[in-house]
Amino acid sequence: MRFITAAASIAIACASAASAFAQPAHLTDVQFIAANRCLGLMSSKHLGTPDAATLDRFVKAESFGRQGFVYDEADQARDDARQSANRSGAESDLHLIAERDGVCHGFVSEAATTASDARPPHAS
Repeated sequence: MRFITAAASIAIACASAASAFAQPAHLTDVQFIAANRCLGLMSSKHLGTPDAATLDRFVKAESFGRQGFVYDEADQARDDARQSANRSGAESDLHLIAERDGVCHGFVSEAATTASDARPPHAS
């Protein structure tokens, strides 16, 4: 009987460890603020892209459990980026476009990967 109990305990521990590794990594607070800055760029009138909706869902999913000051910093970063993008000139446009197409594209790719991992497999 002890063997069965021990084997069941080991099986449960292994399943728990496997599911912990299967969970997608959460963004750090700094990454969360950077993703919000990207959301500001991608949702601006001047530099907006269709990927903004995907990034918005990802940021909302990543927002749970954060401290209040992190939300404040993220909101400020998003607002500042949106204002910069809407008021930018030709020289700063290049910098903001490079940021949007570089760093921000990485967040969109991560959002797409996270969304595809969350979908149930198709039944054949």
